[in-house]
Amino acid sequence: MNPIPEPINTQSWNGKQFFVGILFLILPVILFAYVGVGATLKCQNESCELERKGFFQSSKDSFLTSDILRIGYNSEGASLVRTGASSVGVSGTDLEIHFQNGTSILVFGTPIGYQFGNLDYRELDVLASHPKGDPIVLSSYSFGGKLLFIGPTMAFIGYILILMQFVRPVTADLLPTDLQKNRIYNLVVFLSSLSFVIVLYFLLWNLGKSKLI
Repeated sequence: MNPIPEPINTQSWNGKQFFVGILFLILPVILFAYVGVGATLKCQNESCELERKGFFQSSKDSFLTSDILRIGYNSEGASLVRTGASSVGVSGTDLEIHFQNGTSILVFGTPIGYQFGNLDYRELDVLASHPKGDPIVLSSYSFGGKLLFIGPTMAFIGYILILMQFVRPVTADLLPTDLQKNRIYNLVVFLSSLSFVIVLYFLLWNLGKSKLI
């Protein structure tokens, strides 16, 4: 007896589900590449150079530590709200360096705690309040704020959608031998695919890090 062919509607849904899963896996990588930014600060004596790098653009600024008015996270741009260890105020979103002449440099536009590295307001504040003659190199990178939670969630959903295309049924109407085989097969598929996805994203994360700092 020939097997009953799978309904066309089911095949179409499976194809769409697989496509959506691939999309959910790829989209976080695109978003991380779009918002990713790294910053490296190099100082010697009183002269400093700040380089900000993204995947598609970069910028450099030079300044003297004696020109710094204040440093900190600031939710209102160049307002007079003082933040950081050398001043008082509320913590906001933007890590900025403000100068005596009223200008400022944006280091990061993401909330505190979303950068990875040693370039933060504490290190910058020490640099401004207790300048040293020794060469200093500070660097951090960031992939955004909310995206750090949204991205992995999207990737996990995409992984589950794709995984569902490869699992075999483990229903009670199967023969014990077939049921056991399917369980082993599903376990192998789950562990191998999960390991592959984790390693892949780990490599992509480190590749992005190397491009930003």
